[in-house]
Amino acid sequence: MKVSLRQLQYFQSLCQHGHFGRAAAAANVSQPALSVKIKELEETLGSALIDRTARPISPTPFGADILARSKSILTDVHDLENAARLKRGLQGRFSLGVIPTVAPYLLPSAIAKIQSNLPDLDLHLREAQTDILLEELQNGQLDACVIATDVLNDNLRQRHLFDDRFMLAIHADQAAAMFLADGEIALTDMAPLKLLLLSEGHCLRDQAQSLCRYASQETLNQIGASSLLTLTQLAAGGYGATLLPELAFDPSYRDENLSVLRLAEPQPDRKISLVTKRNLDRAMDVTQIADILADAGREKTEATRACFPNL
Repeated sequence: MKVSLRQLQYFQSLCQHGHFGRAAAAANVSQPALSVKIKELEETLGSALIDRTARPISPTPFGADILARSKSILTDVHDLENAARLKRGLQGRFSLGVIPTVAPYLLPSAIAKIQSNLPDLDLHLREAQTDILLEELQNGQLDACVIATDVLNDNLRQRHLFDDRFMLAIHADQAAAMFLADGEIALTDMAPLKLLLLSEGHCLRDQAQSLCRYASQETLNQIGASSLLTLTQLAAGGYGATLLPELAFDPSYRDENLSVLRLAEPQPDRKISLVTKRNLDRAMDVTQIADILADAGREKTEATRACFPNL
């Protein structure tokens, strides 16, 4: 008897859930049927894969090795299915992940362009932090993701979309009291500011800390916010200041006692990119969707820059 993909799928499900009943339910099969397939796999491979005395059920040392191989095989099969489905171009289901500090500002206009230019694309969106998106991309749960950090993985391909400069958002009275001038704010000027940061796990938090290396832990206010909107509203209320990407700028902010000021040249920025799996390059052409995302991002950042004189 040969090893089947179904056996590997059931085995992976059992290792994931640690319980025959839950694994069967997750695999949408009866518990006896799952148990039979696991037993057949053990007989074919000639060794026990599961420690049935453990709670929760866990793989034996031999089973752990087979589990790692199974994950690799099943991921390759998933990629093969995707390649066959998408080889004619961007048609059918396409799963795109986007980080939270980009998604609400880029997607509204990008989706309209995608629907107009790629009518046969069934777009499914996922918003999550960078580490989660990259893991799901490598596991085959996503076809591509939009992030704002460099990827150090030879298995992934990163396409630059557009540059997103940082600005300083601060209450207008506080800006005036500190004599902060648009286009003339150096990083050293941020030292006395109470800088508001996003919660752990957001790449923009790390980028802000890197830029504001002169600030102390006393002035870096780690409030655990999960959105740029929250930080901007707190800054408008005089609670502190925050770094605001051009992508997230809204002209109405200036009507809320908020000063949004450019930093001095060279203005720091973040690089927004589209990441895909390199082994799907020949089978999956993402050129059109990458161009659409790039155009939508450049239009938004250029609209922001147009709100500032002499930019």
